[in-house]
Amino acid sequence: MYDMDSFFNVLFGVSEPVCVCVYDNIFAKKGYGKRMIRFLIPAYNEETNLRVLLKRIDTLMKEDYLDYHVLIIDDGSRDNTLGLIEEYRSEIPVRVVSHPANYGVDEAFRTGFREILKECEPRDIVITMEADNTSDIHIMEKMIAKIGSGDDLVLASCYAKGGGVEGTTRFRLFLSACANGLLKTFFPIKGVNTYSSFYRAYRSETLKKAFQLYGDHFIEEKGFVCMVEMLIKFHRMNLRISEVPMVLKGQLRDGQSKMKIFPTILGYCDVIRRNFLRRNWTPRSKNGPK
Repeated sequence: MYDMDSFFNVLFGVSEPVCVCVYDNIFAKKGYGKRMIRFLIPAYNEETNLRVLLKRIDTLMKEDYLDYHVLIIDDGSRDNTLGLIEEYRSEIPVRVVSHPANYGVDEAFRTGFREILKECEPRDIVITMEADNTSDIHIMEKMIAKIGSGDDLVLASCYAKGGGVEGTTRFRLFLSACANGLLKTFFPIKGVNTYSSFYRAYRSETLKKAFQLYGDHFIEEKGFVCMVEMLIKFHRMNLRISEVPMVLKGQLRDGQSKMKIFPTILGYCDVIRRNFLRRNWTPRSKNGPK
C-alpha cells in the first residue's frame, strides 16, 4: 500500500517528500499543475448501485485530496438514475449525458469518450468503471500511481495473481475463464491477464491518440465485446499496459449483471476471427476528437 507522500511523488513526478496539505503550491511552482481524475461510468437502470458508488468515489477522492469529476452516460435507464444524479449534483462534481434508449455499452463508451476528451487536459487521468458497485475502488490509488510512473493504460484484473471473483456461479466463472484464456492465447499482451475489464485507468493523451489513429473505427464491436476490441487496438499502438489485481465482488451488486454471457462469448469469437486475421491493421482517420 502506498503512503500518501510516495503516492503523490509518483503521481506528480517529483522526488522530494510532499505534504498533501501543501502539494498544490509545490506542483504549481514546478509548473506541473494538478491532475484531474475524470470518471466515465456507463449506467443502465443502476439507481441503487450508483447511490453507493458515487458516495464511495467522493469519499476516496476527498481523502486523497484529488480533484475529480464524474461523467455518467445514462443509456436509456427506466429507473430514477437521472433523478439520483440531479440529487447529488450539489454535493458531488457529476454530470450526466442521456441516451433516449438503451443503445448498449459500445455506444455509451463512444459518447462518453468523446464528451470527456472535450474537457481533458494533457495530464488528466480517465477512469472507466462499472456502475454496479462490484469494483474495488481502493485499488484506484495503485492504478493512478502506475499512470503517474509512466504507464499509458492500467487494468483492474481479477485474473492477475491476488485477484479473484466472488458472488457469482461456478458455471459463469468457468465460461468467463475459458473466454479470457482464449483471448490471451490469440492476443498475448505481456503482463496482462484480463481482457474484458471495464475498470481501467487511461492517460488522457493515450485516449486522444487512439481516436486520432482509429477515428470512427476505434469502437466497432457491439456490447461488452468492445472492451476487448479497445484493448487489442491499444496494444497495437505499442503502449505501456499493466494491471493491478482486484477481487470483483458480485455480492455487492444490487440486481443482476447486465452482461449476457453467451452472446458476449460469441462476440469474443468474432473479435478473434476479425482482429487476428487483420492483426497488422492500423487505420488512420481524422474523425476522432482533436
